[in-house]
Amino acid sequence: MSDEFAQWNSLAKLWHAERAAVSAADIEQHARRQRRSLLALAGAEAAGFALVFIGAVWISMHTALIAMTALTIVFFATCGFLQHRMRREPPPSGGYDLLSSLEISIAREEWNLAQLGIGRAVTLLTFIAILMVAANHLRFIGSTPPARLWSLFAIALIVFGVLSWNVFLTQRARARRFRLESFALRLKIS
Repeated sequence: MSDEFAQWNSLAKLWHAERAAVSAADIEQHARRQRRSLLALAGAEAAGFALVFIGAVWISMHTALIAMTALTIVFFATCGFLQHRMRREPPPSGGYDLLSSLEISIAREEWNLAQLGIGRAVTLLTFIAILMVAANHLRFIGSTPPARLWSLFAIALIVFGVLSWNVFLTQRARARRFRLESFALRLKIS
């Protein structure tokens, strides 16, 4: 026998824990905003990966450093794999009651944070490698062609942009996890 009334009571406690009432129109508007932001996020990620791919091709054409080209392509492939894995992971189905659903959602945010941490590590290592190669070229600036320096600068900007985007996504995931944890705590207390 299901304890459906207890589930509705716990949902009502959480619902009334906020100070202001929430209307159905507000919920629908929030869902539409979230869908639009996720669509914009997917577009921004696709544009970022296209820029990284263009940067890898540009480096391979303008530099004699085969290792730098290989490093950029490995970076591109690793970040693409992580993005594909995060996008294909099914959303949590929820639990048998509201508290277990919140715990499942918190675990999902922890998984997202772990994936973003791997991506941040790969991006940071790639950025450091690019800076080391650039420092070596700047040491011999008289014999280094300007196209090589510009290509390194461009790919460093692209990788830095990807790193900044990762940090932004990490902050949003932490905020979602904190909000879910506070909901769960309020539900446990009441």
